[in-house]
Formats: sequence, C-alpha cells, structure tokens
Amino acid sequence: MSKPDKVLLKLKEVVEHRHIVGLACAFLIRGRVVWKGNLGLANREQGLPVTDKTVFRMGSVSVSITAAAIMQLVESGRCSLDDDSAKLIGLPFRHPPHPDQPVRLRHLLTHTSGLRDHYAAFAAASRKEPLLPLSELLLPGGGWHSPGLWGDKPPGDSAGYAFSNLAGILLATIVERLSGERFDRYCRKYLFQPLGMSDSSFNPEDIDSSRFAVLYDRDKDSGAFTAALDESRGASEPSSELGGYVPGVNGSLFEPYGGLRTTIADLSRWLELLAGYGERNGVRLLQARTVKDMMSQHWKRETQEGFYREGGLMLQRTKDLFEGRLMIGHAGHAYGLRSGMFVEPDTGMGVVYAMNGLDDAKLGHVFTAAETELAAAMADIFLKRKS
Repeated sequence: MSKPDKVLLKLKEVVEHRHIVGLACAFLIRGRVVWKGNLGLANREQGLPVTDKTVFRMGSVSVSITAAAIMQLVESGRCSLDDDSAKLIGLPFRHPPHPDQPVRLRHLLTHTSGLRDHYAAFAAASRKEPLLPLSELLLPGGGWHSPGLWGDKPPGDSAGYAFSNLAGILLATIVERLSGERFDRYCRKYLFQPLGMSDSSFNPEDIDSSRFAVLYDRDKDSGAFTAALDESRGASEPSSELGGYVPGVNGSLFEPYGGLRTTIADLSRWLELLAGYGERNGVRLLQARTVKDMMSQHWKRETQEGFYREGGLMLQRTKDLFEGRLMIGHAGHAYGLRSGMFVEPDTGMGVVYAMNGLDDAKLGHVFTAAETELAAAMADIFLKRKS
C-alpha cells in the first residue's frame, strides 16, 4: 500500500483545489478499511484540525441507519414491507388523489410514497413540543397540514419519486411504536453498540460537543465561509426536556433523515457491515438476504437524470462516483456539508468521507467536483497499484 503521507499529499491537492475546509475519509478494499486520514480544519474560528475523533453531522447518510432499524423489525416479524404505514403509525392518513391505495412501508423506504417535504415548520415546533402529534401534520385540518404535502403520482410509482425527509420521520415513528423505545436509544442499543460505534448517536447530547465539526456554507460569489451548524450546538439539537417523551408519537425530534452524528471511523464500521451483508467481525445485525434486498434495485428513473437515479431501500445506487462501477450506499448534503459512504458489492471496494465546507460546484458532474476528484484520487492511489 502507498505510505499514508503519500495518500494525504494526493488528497491535499483536492482539498486545496476545491477549497475544502476539513476532510475526513477512509477507503475499503475487500470490505475492510485499508486507510483513513484527515486534512484541514474542524473549526476555522478556533483553528482546530480534523482528527480521528472529529464528529460530523452526516446528513442523509443517516437514512441507511433508519432503514436498518426498520429491517430488523421486519426480520423479527413485527411488521412487513407491504404493511400499510398508516396502520403502523396509528393514523388514518391517505394519499388524497389516491385514497384507495395505501402508503406501504416499502414506499417510505423507496421515496415513492408521494409525500413531499412540507414539514420544516412542524419539525421546528416539535423541538419545543416533542409530543406534538403527527396527526397535526398528516391529517387534513391539522395545524401543520399543508395542501402541498402530497404529489400527484400514486404510492409506489417510480415516476413520482421524490426524496423525502418526511418519510424518515414516519419510519422513526414506526420504529418507536413497534419497539417501545426512543429512536435514538434503539439505534444505540441495537445498531451502534454491537458494532463498537461508541462515537455515534442521533442525540447530540450523547457526544462531547467540543468534538463536533462546524459545518460551513460557502458564498458562491465571494468564496467566504459562514458557520451554519454546530458552532454552538445549533438549533437542530433535541430538547433536553425529554422526561415525558412518549415513543411513537412523533419521530422527528432526533432527525432520522439527517441527524446522525458520527466519526469516519465509526461510519466505516457501518459500511463494513453493509459490505459483509449484515455481518462484521462475527457480529450480525441483519440477515444477508435482507441486506441484499436493501441493495437491490427497487426503483429507477426512466430518464437517467438528477442526482438520485436508482435506489434500493433507503440506499442509493450510482455509477457516477467511480465511473462505470456500481456503488451502493448514500450521500449527504446539508448546512454546507458533503458526505458519503459507498461500497461496490461485488468487490468490497468502498469509500467513506465527510467535508464540512467546500466549493460545491458540480462542473458537469453528478456529484460535486470535490467528491468526484476525491474518488478519482482514491482510485488512482488504491486501484491502479498492484496489490
């Protein structure tokens, strides 16, 4: 293998070229991490570097965890992918233009439920009032219900695909109702702790906030960076008043669609689990057939355009990061962050990365130019050399 300093030297070119504030990344071969490293700053104002202990809010990478929690419950027989999600949540909601067609659990997992992301005000209110019921959002007449909540295509129609953070909220609510546990605690107990992911949680209060990477938005005109989240435990954190929290009422509090905070080392363990089809170092969290189903194609855009072009169960399938290679995992984008974890199932080659601020121009690519150049650099280092 190339010496670590040579790897960092190559990646430093990408960091400087794409104005990346801080970068943490890892590379997998045959399903195991063979290298990980860090560059740049976790906190520009304090001059703190990115280290192995830096914790990032990972954005939509989080939904792979949420999906795994659901699939554990499917395996245990407490629900099935064809169940009516309204019954699982305990609310009589329907897609208004298609009231005779239930929104099934698999539709939430594939972003084909018809739901649109008119939920931000409801989620903000939920941080102040964690027991605000989902009926206020989902049912007509609710205080936070919006006529734009639903698209026009029926549930399950790939033509109606729309990435839905709200689907993540519903999935977390189902996890809580079926397990009787808070979503953050379920994930720590049944997913993170068995893998030794001690620096991972959907509840930021579980982690020392001094380790958080500040996320920075970059002004496209001036190139100036502005702290957008985690500079002072941002407004997205759960309320500390959780003594009366009732699982299964409203799953939005822990941001199951984007609120995972973790290190690259921990997230690499998660990707190794996926590469091992549910097993890592003798610890099995999901059956192999379950992970294969999660990775298989459940929907595809007939016209191959946009960022999400085909997917599994809360997993993205793409050939746009490593050209010509089918990579499966998920990307994240929020508050200036770009993150991702992807593995090639046939070979176990994979990458995990987080950038807490950057020039996010795409320059004709599907991913940002920064992500594309990072992948190209990693391929040049690890895939073109002799084993």
